[in-house]
Amino acid sequence: MSILENSVVFLTGADGGIGRAFIAELIQRKAKKIYITGLNLEALKEIAEGMPEKLFPVKLDVTNAIDIENCINTCPDVTVLINNAGVELKSGFMGEKSADCAQFEMQINYVGVVRLTNSFYKILKSNPNPAVINILSVGSLVLIDRLATYCASKAAAHMFTQSIRKEFHQNGIKVFGVYAGYVDTAMSADLEIEKISAEELLQNICNDVEADVYSIFPDKMSKNYSESNKLSLDFI
Repeated sequence: MSILENSVVFLTGADGGIGRAFIAELIQRKAKKIYITGLNLEALKEIAEGMPEKLFPVKLDVTNAIDIENCINTCPDVTVLINNAGVELKSGFMGEKSADCAQFEMQINYVGVVRLTNSFYKILKSNPNPAVINILSVGSLVLIDRLATYCASKAAAHMFTQSIRKEFHQNGIKVFGVYAGYVDTAMSADLEIEKISAEELLQNICNDVEADVYSIFPDKMSKNYSESNKLSLDFI
């Protein structure tokens, strides 16, 4: 059975470039319902106007416990959780504001993922064909100097993704990690480098999800790291 067909999806960061491409691809893959979440409720409502029978906007700050509790109470039918919300502040480790950047990125890119996934755990266990899809980065596996604090937050999210996979599998929940390279969105608009379009990225991601590929390298750049020894954690 396809994870995405007839699924009820909870998508964070739905009003960003990757989020919007996710919505289009999930509809193409016949998702039944998509909770589209983010900080800008008005933008989400505009997105939902074109397909109100499938798209349900919900305000969510992934660092806000009250917002998360509201989502748990109003979205009890979720079968697929997609942790897509993220922030990149282009900060190295050394600098006057590096600690502030590190803290902010860690709260959204890592702590928010941990909190939201734990909050939805019981819901996912109780619904059919459940899955968690974490949008990570090649920066989870390699250090990019000018994005050092971002890489640290994504490395933490990578460790979380790998560590919960076995436990979640025991309860029938599949856990996917997506190690994307540079994507042609506003986040990388300042870079003159080869990028994959958000639309092609999402086609590749969803193809691999439906093929049960748990560590997904969806673009040319990311495939260079598909054999990384960091994909397997040592457990004590």
